[in-house]
Amino acid sequence: MGVTSVITSQAAPFFAELAAGHAGPPIPEEKLVYFRTRSRNRLFHFILSKFVAEQKKGLTKAALARRIGKSPEVINRWLGSPSNLRVDSISDLLIGISAEELAPASELLLEQTARNYRPWDDGEIKIEKVETKTSAETVKLSLHKAA
Repeated sequence: MGVTSVITSQAAPFFAELAAGHAGPPIPEEKLVYFRTRSRNRLFHFILSKFVAEQKKGLTKAALARRIGKSPEVINRWLGSPSNLRVDSISDLLIGISAEELAPASELLLEQTARNYRPWDDGEIKIEKVETKTSAETVKLSLHKAA
């Protein structure tokens, strides 16, 4: 058995630019792209779930296309994968699918509970002990926060 010590330090928190407030640094483009994509995906799945529910009641893509005055190809594209839909298109889809209108809501990013929590996200950690048993091919790590 061997002992290995490794010190790692946490990278800047994901929301650092947001937490800095309005006078903080510019939000990096890749972070903006991440949240745009996340919003598109959420909206796509919301609309698709509405369509699937109504599809069970007999709604077809062809009927939806006819009801909102769009071609079947457009409906296939809109319901086929997340895209950057215009507000007018979202409204048309919800009206045509389930006679609903969008009621926006949002969440404060800085007040959300952590998802996919990892202990090393809290700061520095030190791996104090690494035990290996080659016969059983197992590895045991003892993780403790560094002082």
